[in-house]
Amino acid sequence: MLRWLACGLLALTPMLAAGYSAQGGSLVDRHGQPVQLRGVNWFGFETETHAPHGLWARSWRDMLDQIESIGANAIRVPVCPATIHGTATRGIDPDLNPDLIDLDSAALLDHLVRAMSNRGLYVLLDHHRPDCQQISELWHTPDYSEQDWIDDLVTLARRFRDVPGVIGIDLKNEPHGAATWGAGNRRTDWNRAAERAGAAVLRVAPRWLLFVEGIADAGPCTTGGGPAFWGENLEPMACTPLDLPPDRLVLAPHTYGPDVHPQPYFDDPRFPANMPAIWERRFGQFVDQGYTVMLGEFGGRYGEGDPRDRAWQDALVHYLISKRVRSGFYWSWNPNSDDTGGLLQDDWHSLHAEKVALLRRLWFAEERPADEDAPLAQTHIATAPESAATPQRPADAPSTRPIERGQPLHTQVDRLSTWGQGLCEQITVRNTGNRSLRWEVTEALPGHITQVWNAESSAQGEPVRFRGVAWNATLDPGASAHFGYCLEHRPQRPSRQPLETARDIDSQLTVQSDWGQGYCVQVQVRNTGRDARSWQLRVPIEGRLRELWNARHTRSGDQLQVSGLSHNARLQPGAQTTFGFCALREADAR
Repeated sequence: MLRWLACGLLALTPMLAAGYSAQGGSLVDRHGQPVQLRGVNWFGFETETHAPHGLWARSWRDMLDQIESIGANAIRVPVCPATIHGTATRGIDPDLNPDLIDLDSAALLDHLVRAMSNRGLYVLLDHHRPDCQQISELWHTPDYSEQDWIDDLVTLARRFRDVPGVIGIDLKNEPHGAATWGAGNRRTDWNRAAERAGAAVLRVAPRWLLFVEGIADAGPCTTGGGPAFWGENLEPMACTPLDLPPDRLVLAPHTYGPDVHPQPYFDDPRFPANMPAIWERRFGQFVDQGYTVMLGEFGGRYGEGDPRDRAWQDALVHYLISKRVRSGFYWSWNPNSDDTGGLLQDDWHSLHAEKVALLRRLWFAEERPADEDAPLAQTHIATAPESAATPQRPADAPSTRPIERGQPLHTQVDRLSTWGQGLCEQITVRNTGNRSLRWEVTEALPGHITQVWNAESSAQGEPVRFRGVAWNATLDPGASAHFGYCLEHRPQRPSRQPLETARDIDSQLTVQSDWGQGYCVQVQVRNTGRDARSWQLRVPIEGRLRELWNARHTRSGDQLQVSGLSHNARLQPGAQTTFGFCALREADAR
């Protein structure tokens, strides 16, 4: 605490930079007004060109104009050491960018960062690669020491601390492999390295924000859920918090879908309904604890690669909105990211309209109100989903079901997953007519809906009616909307239920997913009294406990006795914490 008091005194010194703070889970400016970062990643400075990519195809001014045109107001700029210190640039058309030709990489970085700031854009610098070629597991390599890394971070802090739009720095891109958290190893513990580097940066730029990513592999306090993406796993912080000033700290994990790597949980029959529980463990739990959390990278080809990626991105945006996490940086603006593609098409000019719509839904909640004057076109999917006994269709063999004659709507149904007690499907609705319309799809479903995305559904019944939400309810000619659902064939269990607790302790259990043979729940615990209290709950359980996170437990019959860990066992008045578990019912308890 004493060393951060010293940093706090430094923060009182006059600075030209505007200064931003992390408060109550959000970013605020020096006047206390909320700041939303609607960000994209524009990469290139960290590569062999030492310049943002795409300047061979168009001017930098034109590029920034288009970034702003989609509603973005922030850019994450990846860099590497050679770029920071100055080297020759490549990939810049001299006719399109005559003002950049005589600049080395350091001068070019300075020129473009200040130009972004002058436009009112926020800039997040990102130490991406130590050798300008590959992302390293650790912040140091045999050819690049920890001190080299810290020195480069401090160099950036000195150079850009007076630029109002520069909000801070992402200390190290995607720790993974040998990176640990709380293991007690100075060489590999990323949390301690981030503290050392953060302290050095704040001595030079005390008003900067420090963006800290997670690790990839499991560590202390990690409760399973399958392998994490590089930089995604912040769960060990529940047991080993970062010793950084809370008002300077932003947790910035990276997460990706099936287009980037075939994680085993993408093959889970509950997919994508299984994802919120995983995201909650990886990073979402810290939103509820008051930390400022936003994704430093997320993205994918959104239907142009693995067909499941569209459902994954839709589910992620729905989850982020539910957590009120509307800031973050999409990967990427560039189209030349092999596994994700970009917001730009391969011509470096045309936008990927559906990705832009996805981001605007996250950023602005409603992109386009439904046009109530547009006619309502209705269609019925005549063939109900196959029963659980029917073999699953291959992911690359979508089924198109019949629609009513005379309606300008075409529907295509893609089976995402099938399991013993249910299924998940995604529906594409396309306007094949010559005028704008609102759409409605009805379908007889053989079970209870457990999750719906990108649509509103009627109450359970026969048939179920689906209509678009605000941003996709009206389709122009040739346009498409995508929505989906998961259902189970067994009777529906209550999704929320209160638990019996001690005086002044309030708790609520929420079923996050239920796939028949098992289920996952999350429990929120809150101290409603006037004094600090320790908490303990009795929670009912069906079947065998598969995993439990953010708490400890004992079991007696069909009850779990649950209490907090060292970091959340005692709650101050008004404070809350969350824990959760997954269980397998007896038929699948193996």
